Amino acid sequence: MKNNISKFQLALVATGFAIVGAVAVAQELKEIVVETPRVERAKEHGALGAPIDIISVTHRVTYKDIDISTRLGAQVLETRVKDSAKAACKEIDTLYPLTAPSSDCEKTAVDKAMVQVHEAITAAEKKK
Repeated sequence: MKNNISKFQLALVATGFAIVGAVAVAQELKEIVVETPRVERAKEHGALGAPIDIISVTHRVTYKDIDISTRLGAQVLETRVKDSAKAACKEIDTLYPLTAPSSDCEKTAVDKAMVQVHEAITAAEKKK
């Protein structure tokens, strides 16, 4: 039996590795990556044959000026991430007005970024 891996599946795997690498680099730089994905028309096709193209806006939120090992510092970082997600969602709406806006753009962006936030906070607390 032949292994039939599509270009789309390979692209998803490559994207996963890129994101993991970007998160590791971002933590070293003391920043969180906030990304707002949006689906548009595509060059590749999904499982049902529908075209898929993921476009996104990325903001970087720095925390090198705060001590995130403290409760207050962690709260400041979380607020910055939420504000950045809101701004990124407005930006993607402006840049790509003809794509279907996501009703949960901010929530999706915040949820993804909070994984990084919690990892960074845990690492900072362990260094204390």
